[in-house]
Amino acid sequence: MRKRFDSKFMYIIASIILPVIFFFTSSLQYEPKITLSIMIFCLILWISEIAPLSVVGLLGVVLTVIFGVNDIKNAFSGFSNPVILLMIGSFILANAINKYGLDKRISLYLLSVDIFSKSPFTMFVGLTLITFLLSMWLSNTATTAMMLPIAIGILSLIKEESHGYRTFASMFLLAIAYSASLGGVGTLIGSPTNLVGVGFLKEAGKDITFLEWSIFSLPIALSAFFALILYVKYKIRNFSSNISTQMLKSIINSEKAKLPKITFSEKVVGLIFGLTVILWILPSLLSILGYRELSKIFLNIMPESYVAIFTASLLFLIPQNSQTFKPILSGEDLKSIDWDTVLLFASGLSLGKVIENSGLGKIIGDIFSRYFQDVNILIFFIALIFFIIVATEIISNTATAITFIPIVIHSLQAVNVDITYPVMATIIAASFAFVLPISTPPNAIVYGTKLIPIKTMIKTGIILDIIGGVIIFIFLNLFRGG
Repeated sequence: MRKRFDSKFMYIIASIILPVIFFFTSSLQYEPKITLSIMIFCLILWISEIAPLSVVGLLGVVLTVIFGVNDIKNAFSGFSNPVILLMIGSFILANAINKYGLDKRISLYLLSVDIFSKSPFTMFVGLTLITFLLSMWLSNTATTAMMLPIAIGILSLIKEESHGYRTFASMFLLAIAYSASLGGVGTLIGSPTNLVGVGFLKEAGKDITFLEWSIFSLPIALSAFFALILYVKYKIRNFSSNISTQMLKSIINSEKAKLPKITFSEKVVGLIFGLTVILWILPSLLSILGYRELSKIFLNIMPESYVAIFTASLLFLIPQNSQTFKPILSGEDLKSIDWDTVLLFASGLSLGKVIENSGLGKIIGDIFSRYFQDVNILIFFIALIFFIIVATEIISNTATAITFIPIVIHSLQAVNVDITYPVMATIIAASFAFVLPISTPPNAIVYGTKLIPIKTMIKTGIILDIIGGVIIFIFLNLFRGG
């Protein structure tokens, strides 16, 4: 990723932050004071991206031991959280889908449906919808990178035959990036940020199943997606094109022609992924149908994290063919997993535990309770949502969740509010980063085409941030019964 701030300046700030915080918090006891200093130190390094995010997280955990606010035995407790297994398993499955081209095959066959090839706008809707759907299961970054060449092919075709091309092109590409981020909200494995937040909820005694997450998050993601489509439709209202349906189809057909014949490995990957999704949602479906005891038994035997590891492991055992018996995935494929995110998440959970054990969480919660006890809880919620949205524009989504979700949990507990839906809303808000190229990798990818003016991205992003924040707030109160 690009450096976000001047490195020399950030080195100076990071080096003096520990003594400065220690001096200005003399009223605090030693443990919460040191914990606060370490968290701000990590936050500065996360913002600046001087070092890999995971390295900063691991350093933060080690510092808690060095300064005596944690012990070696419990320092890395976050690495034993079952959600870590769910993250690793889902990354392996996503890697297999991408390796064998199943994602691209699905995309092109969906785009070839007649309803999407009627006009440039319907093709735009189809491309963004497929981006949204794929990002529910695959990496937002990988999905954006895969869809971009198709989008560029469509744009190059209509460039000479249209009026208002520049606006259409910029909004088209922005919508692909934003659709990837919104789709990532829809399922528990859609974004590492979701898993981070659910991990913190689990530590707080709130278990969120795969289906429970989607029941809350998917309506939010879909509402924001439809708002995006309507906004783009308004922005390109003056766009016109002479491109025929046949010409649009020719682009998709030429891409389809490049696809190799479907292989046995690709079929197996599709079946394994389908089996995984079924096993993830089965306990919730059994509970809905009234078989609660059976649902509990199944969850005890095969929780979501075990399902992910079990089905992902099968891909390392099932051979590609009967001649070589070479497995579908090998040890080399493990190198493609986003281990940086896995380590960051695990170290973040460990740091969250320190916030709780040191008493810092209770102190922050008491401060919130004191200042917000006379404030309407709805005002508190909307302030919280927009604070997270603003923070995630300059800080990695995952780092935002690691830093602020433990604080949110303790603050909500201090004002005697059930944490489940407010924390889930906070997690979702951390994915609504639309303003800057550096806010998310999908933003950076589409901005790199040089077809998007920075003013257009900022203006569009701010509008969608506001719309998205309002949508999150509305659904939060609907689910809370407010």
